[in-house]
Amino acid sequence: MKSPLIQFLRSRIFWKNVLIALSVTVGLVLLVQISLYFYTGHGKKIKVPDFTGMSLQQVDRLCAQNNLKWVVQDSTYFEESPRGAVLDQYPEPGAGIKENRKIFVITNCWFPQMIKMPKAFDMPYRQAERVLASAGLRIANIEYIPHFAPTYVLEQKVGGRQITVGSDIPKGSGITLVVGQGLSDERASVPNLLNISKETARTISMSYYFNIGAIKYDTTVTTARDSMQAKVFKQFPAFNDQARLGTSIDIWLTIDSVMIMMMDSSNIVNDTILNDPNLIH
Repeated sequence: MKSPLIQFLRSRIFWKNVLIALSVTVGLVLLVQISLYFYTGHGKKIKVPDFTGMSLQQVDRLCAQNNLKWVVQDSTYFEESPRGAVLDQYPEPGAGIKENRKIFVITNCWFPQMIKMPKAFDMPYRQAERVLASAGLRIANIEYIPHFAPTYVLEQKVGGRQITVGSDIPKGSGITLVVGQGLSDERASVPNLLNISKETARTISMSYYFNIGAIKYDTTVTTARDSMQAKVFKQFPAFNDQARLGTSIDIWLTIDSVMIMMMDSSNIVNDTILNDPNLIH
């Protein structure tokens, strides 16, 4: 005679209850997963817009349209950009993020902090470069004059006039350094400026003791924002040509990615000065 337990386990009522319990469990798991999917936006990504060059009002409108939030992380002074404009952002443009994610932006100051002008002359160029950088200033241009000591800084200027040590100056301002050219016709190889931004090209040129001359944009560059994003697709003198210290390098810029890609890949460098060991002091 079969035991009552075995008879119950074989009964239709038992298996009916088991199937009901399994169905309820599976249903609850699916319901929780679906709820989490819609609550967290799992798998749904928003492409981060490019806020570079925009005002905060424009940033606010664009973030509202894309269900994003924004926070000013920091401000710095860059004299060539509009006051209050976005200079940088994180996450970077094109990154995939979820709704309600915060975008951190760095803006150009409305009222730059005033600092005291340090002494950046009567010293080698590399030392002057470090002095200005530590003070929150940058080198905007280099003027070369005949002098027996090549690459030795003789004067410092702002707006074409000498600036004395201790004078008040906006933090982030560009300083012109008057540098010795040497008494001989010293020449150096022209650096590669292709596929980099205008400001990076300026930094690299000065690190090799050259200047940026004419800056020309093609028809794809129509706004200030375009000019900040444009890349160099042509330069004169050309890469590796020999030129005298202080020579101006003319550059042509575009935002046409096809034109950039058509350049000889062996001449293309990344938009960073960190990959160049000659620029690490």
